[in-house]
Amino acid sequence: MSPPESPHNDPMRKTIHAENGHFLDAHGRILNLRGVNLSGSSKLPSNKLDDINNNALDEDPKVITFVDRPFPLSQASLHFSRLRACGFHLIRFIVTWEAIEHAGPGIYDEEYLKYVRQILQMAHEFGLQIYIDPHQDVWSRWTGGDGAPLWTLELAGFCVDNFRRCEAAVCRENYGTGHSTDETNNNSTLPKMIWPTNYFKLACATMFTLFWAGERFAPHCLVVNDAEEEEEEEEEEKDTHTTKVNIQTFLQTHYINAMAELLKHLQGLENIVGIGTMNEPSCGYINVDDLSRGFAPSPTPSPDKPSSSSSGMNELRYGLAPTPFQGMVLGEGYPQAVAEWSNGIMQHVLGRCDRTVLVQPDGKKVWKSNTKDAGCIWKREGVWRIHPQTQQPELVKPKYFANVDFGTECYLPFAAKYANTLQQVWGTSNTPLHIFIELPPLEFHSSSFPEISSSQIPHAINATHWYDGVTLFTRSWKSYFSFDIRTHRPVWGYNNIFKMHSNQLKHIRQLGMNKMNRAPTLIGETGIPFDMTGNNNTKWDSFDSQTDAMDHTLRCLEKNLLSFTLWCYTPDNTNARGDSWNGEDLSVFCNDQKKGLDESDPLYIYDGMRAAPAVIRPYARCIAGIPLENTFDSKKGFFLYRGVANDDKTKYDVPTEIFVPKYWCLKSSEMQIRVFGGKFEVEEHSHWFIVKYWHEDSSKEQRVEIQFSRKTKSRRRIWGVPFI
Repeated sequence: MSPPESPHNDPMRKTIHAENGHFLDAHGRILNLRGVNLSGSSKLPSNKLDDINNNALDEDPKVITFVDRPFPLSQASLHFSRLRACGFHLIRFIVTWEAIEHAGPGIYDEEYLKYVRQILQMAHEFGLQIYIDPHQDVWSRWTGGDGAPLWTLELAGFCVDNFRRCEAAVCRENYGTGHSTDETNNNSTLPKMIWPTNYFKLACATMFTLFWAGERFAPHCLVVNDAEEEEEEEEEEKDTHTTKVNIQTFLQTHYINAMAELLKHLQGLENIVGIGTMNEPSCGYINVDDLSRGFAPSPTPSPDKPSSSSSGMNELRYGLAPTPFQGMVLGEGYPQAVAEWSNGIMQHVLGRCDRTVLVQPDGKKVWKSNTKDAGCIWKREGVWRIHPQTQQPELVKPKYFANVDFGTECYLPFAAKYANTLQQVWGTSNTPLHIFIELPPLEFHSSSFPEISSSQIPHAINATHWYDGVTLFTRSWKSYFSFDIRTHRPVWGYNNIFKMHSNQLKHIRQLGMNKMNRAPTLIGETGIPFDMTGNNNTKWDSFDSQTDAMDHTLRCLEKNLLSFTLWCYTPDNTNARGDSWNGEDLSVFCNDQKKGLDESDPLYIYDGMRAAPAVIRPYARCIAGIPLENTFDSKKGFFLYRGVANDDKTKYDVPTEIFVPKYWCLKSSEMQIRVFGGKFEVEEHSHWFIVKYWHEDSSKEQRVEIQFSRKTKSRRRIWGVPFI
């Protein structure tokens, strides 16, 4: 596959600016950015086939590699061509801290960094813009997710081999050796969507607390300052005294330096839009009101964060859910009676656990015992102790982490330092480096969204995520029923569901406008599970539910005129492995869904796309005016753009450009175009058309209607959903 025609004339290749809540191109047109996360399997090393057949706990971190994540260079042309043909111009490119610095502190994987530059250079040739995502989920692969290197856990004193016996983490690799009812019934298959519960377990919660606020909450957790040690060795002046720093300083410095090293290797690439701070960070224990009652935050009423002092308000409970104090005690080997929760009515409606399970660590501890500062960090800081008379664990400071504004006191100082360092590395000779802001998911955030000024973080973008949580966690789509996870009330009827979800997205957009000095919003992650219950996981002939669920998500985004990157495009996805991580299967592409189309077939480029009638859709990508509506009805095959002139800023010499994929019409004659108050022309490319619309009367509303011919019905049928 060769790059698209006339790439230098493609406005989506030009520098992107942010202004007054919008993304703008060089002509001042408003951009609707649409793209994908690339890719779900980039969380894992490329020499680790998938998370089904390999054990991360047995790996040597010095020999793993992430080269060829997301795919080998030889496959790049096909995948980039497919993404462009589907209408995607922006890639949220997944990297992990582990991929860069897995061999040890300050030891960077140069081969991987060179690979990343090569793959992103190829993306530029195909007109694809890049937003770098330093990805993590629940801290690391050893704590049930991905992101940080193993040495970070060892630095804190953890012995990762005992996490499962002490319920400090739940991982695919060691599921079946824990104490849950499911495991005692000899089930060793990790339940779907249980991995996020690690945010509320000892290992992950401790690491995030140390990362964000170690100096405040673990002042005695000091580690050798390796940077100073290296300088002393070079100067041959090292003495017997070794300077130590707090673990917070060490972790943050290495994280920032790793991302700075990545940017150094990307210097000169014109398609780098920006970089995120950290994917879906966690507060850890910060602002937990009472360590004995769960992860409920301290009451802090605010317009964007409902206040509640109820136990566990911000906690995801599924399976065994120790309280923070129980987690600390279990980590030192003391038995505890722990509540076990199902992911259904008992929890979400009645607020009750299913049962209580006695967890016996059997003498195992999660802390190393061969060092001077061995044992639980929080016990050393006086949070809890062993009572001298009863010899039983006793919580001494239940509110030790309470009353802290995570956003203002923890996240913002880090993000400002991070942005300053990376923007200095990027320099002024390159395109502006935007900083994509992500705080903990709103449902689990322990404090309000902070005020972020342009002086604190220049070129900031609101990149908050949004999912239809009920569909995601139940892996089913019901157009007639949902559940409001913020009010804990059922929602009946599709119109009410659409209104609820649209309002949630509207709220996210307002955070950028009201809290980030009118910064634009790009929904960094959104999508649907394709392994919905009730489907045959080996054949999957019908995608009706998945197509309807995806169409609903995209309609909600279009209702709010939002830019977004779908989670996700996984080039090695199969029905059996999914996205190769924790049983997830959200990829819009799957090798098993290929119909075997020949390369000469004009629809070959779309082969393997899932829920194609919803995912592949026309939209106004560059708008010379202020958009009011930019929507597509995939069932009727009808596109509508509406807008108004932007006072004297609207330039009538540049058109509004509407992307039309050839998935919907192979010939321009297969679409009926009507414009109001202007003129249009159709520009044809290999896999798409661009409808260019010039608005000539500022006193009239801009309007473009495109009705696709029903002759395309037979072509749509190969993806399961024809017109109605």
